[in-house]
Amino acid sequence: MGLVSWREESELGSWTQITWRQSALAGLVESVWLFDGTLGRRRERHYPTGELDLIVQLGAPFRVVEGQPAATCPPSLLAGLAVAPLVIETPAPRSRVLGVRLRPAGAFSLFGVPLRELTGATANLQDLIGGESRRLAERLDEASSDEARVLLLGGWITERLAGRPGTDPRIAHAVSMIESTGGKAPIGDVLRRIDASPTRFTSLFEEQVGVKPKLFARIVRFRRSAAALRSGTGSFGRLALAHGYYDQSHMNADFRQFAGMSPGRFRAATAYPETLSSAD
Repeated sequence: MGLVSWREESELGSWTQITWRQSALAGLVESVWLFDGTLGRRRERHYPTGELDLIVQLGAPFRVVEGQPAATCPPSLLAGLAVAPLVIETPAPRSRVLGVRLRPAGAFSLFGVPLRELTGATANLQDLIGGESRRLAERLDEASSDEARVLLLGGWITERLAGRPGTDPRIAHAVSMIESTGGKAPIGDVLRRIDASPTRFTSLFEEQVGVKPKLFARIVRFRRSAAALRSGTGSFGRLALAHGYYDQSHMNADFRQFAGMSPGRFRAATAYPETLSSAD
């Protein structure tokens, strides 16, 4: 796909977003992106997606105000896999943020730490890669344009991934099965396809993905159903069955856990384009 830039002008605000995707990194990196603009609302609600985020703040640092202990985030951080909604607040009208949306396999390969330690939390990038974090920040600061910053970070990710050990092939296969079925694949069926005991499989999965297999499947199913809910107008009952829930009440329970609200409230929430997040 390469580098794509687009401009948004709406009641939500005015901003430019640059996105870079590379097919060679599929399964490891979803995208590198840069956001620069003014938001109409200072708070944004984020929902679990089954992915992790590397964030470099180019402007005033944002604050976590709900979902984790209230705190100002470090300039560069890795946000672990989320299991509940999170509300962040920008302290200034203008927001400038550079980020990488990482698949669990990409995050595990990049940093080599047990991802279970990051679930529902954030880590200062300096604590993960030491002085390399400062050098990366300096290079990004010296870049000649925002497009150059996106490409520089994409190049850094690509170079760092080269030659590094990846996830266990059994875990990669399990994640692929769960993702390809939208979270509907029974975990028992997944386990029968790989050569590992249930205990060993669960331990490896938590280490290299961040949560247990069943919870990851629920997050994937929530993400797919939430996206469908945003784009469609059909009944909640039909949507629930189409995404592998027993019934609507089963789907409602997952939305309460992962979105903090009912499917109806989620559909009505003011959504940011091309994201699963909403204005709060």
